[in-house]
Amino acid sequence: MQVRSVFLILLLSIPFFAQAKTVFTVAYEDKIQFPYYMGESLEVLIDKPGTAVELVKLIESRVPGVKVEFKRCPWKRCLLEIAQGNVDALFNASFKESRLKLGAYPWKAGSVDVDRRLTTIAYHFYKQKGSEFSWDGTNVSGSPIIGAPRGYSIVGDLKELGLEVSEAHSTEANLKKLLASRVSAVALQEVTGDYFLKGSSEFERLEKVYPPIKTKPYYLMISNQFKEKNIKLANKIWDAVATLREDSFRDITKKYFN
Repeated sequence: MQVRSVFLILLLSIPFFAQAKTVFTVAYEDKIQFPYYMGESLEVLIDKPGTAVELVKLIESRVPGVKVEFKRCPWKRCLLEIAQGNVDALFNASFKESRLKLGAYPWKAGSVDVDRRLTTIAYHFYKQKGSEFSWDGTNVSGSPIIGAPRGYSIVGDLKELGLEVSEAHSTEANLKKLLASRVSAVALQEVTGDYFLKGSSEFERLEKVYPPIKTKPYYLMISNQFKEKNIKLANKIWDAVATLREDSFRDITKKYFN
């Protein structure tokens, strides 16, 4: 009895913070999407991993008891991993109703809650300088083949415009197809497309086309399995994302543009 009493006293004396935390495993793509995530590998960079990576990690500071861990893989694999419940969340995910079968978005009054988005990104066409390709915000010239990142939501948007789409595994691969005239233009997220054009003389023959194709909010998507087991915690995480976006995202981003 004495041994049991001593054990109980020791157990109760363990500080609350030493107890096990909820590990929250978050997936993101293994390609550069400047400035949101950096590095073309499965590795999570220690120095400047990306603005979205840093913001999501800060969830730990806003939601007690949560430990954020990351996993990188190709985007289509990220979607499969969250559907199977092998990861608890992923980013950056634009809203598509069909994706509700794969995971959950922050929700309010019967629709996705834009106020709890992670960020907002515009898509633009990029073309060769002097090309006859044009876009007026509604239609493109002729019937061109458009390059786009494989598995991204913009692919469906382009097809809805009646365009033929040629998908490639990365932004760089799409831009090289454009240089080789294998596509008439490519549709890319603006921050990432601009990053490659400004960062390499290889792409100096290319330019961005205005107006943007579409501007979309992007979210931290949480697995259906995690949400069902941890509904209150899931909402606390989405609330934290919204607060961090307003309080910290601007300062985090500055160092990536310096």
